[in-house]
Amino acid sequence: MRERLEYSTELRYGLAKSLLDTQDGLPTDVSRALPIDYAEIDIAFYYLPRELRAKITSSPDTGISQGDAIYRGYIAVFKVIKDLVASYDEDGKPQGFPTVSDVDKRLSELREVQKPGSEESADERGETCLNTKAREHLATYLDNGGNAEFALDCIVDRAREELSPLGKLYDAEKRYIDAVLDGTDGEAHAVCPNDLDFALVRVKLGLPIETRGVDIPEYGEAWIDLASDEE
Repeated sequence: MRERLEYSTELRYGLAKSLLDTQDGLPTDVSRALPIDYAEIDIAFYYLPRELRAKITSSPDTGISQGDAIYRGYIAVFKVIKDLVASYDEDGKPQGFPTVSDVDKRLSELREVQKPGSEESADERGETCLNTKAREHLATYLDNGGNAEFALDCIVDRAREELSPLGKLYDAEKRYIDAVLDGTDGEAHAVCPNDLDFALVRVKLGLPIETRGVDIPEYGEAWIDLASDEE
């Protein structure tokens, strides 16, 4: 289960980052509305509340730069989760998969302005790496009602739907995932009765039992899933 969640985190962040990297590499004369199109390609977008999505997809007359910053701040949360997953405790053992509380705490730390003489920042401890601009985007996301729950909800729900036999998007073409999760050496992992208990995972991570992801367009599921596969 942990590996499914880790893989889901990698997929979600990797896809969004590739979309943003492409956008940032475009000529300056290309319409600034393009980031909005890109947000709607990313299935993670549909795990945000309606009011927050509305701010991201606002027209140029209602503040497109803010919408772009909100989306980039949201994606920064996936980066924070990814870095937390890769962290180790004092004994060199992997930490447990981060909970909503764990991630919210780290987000609060990252948006704090470090003053001279204060304790070293999370960046300096090597726990996560967000540059100044990314921290500004994160602050915009949080100031507009964003939080850790939306990103974790996305990660867990997509792990269920895309990376487990319980999911709607898990088919014969995706069963290679089980082989990947079993390890390249062919050695099977120990069986755990909770390996597919996503309801238990959600409770343990501090999420509601049911996902709050909504309103994925009918045409969008296959389109977005294809982008995820390519990533």
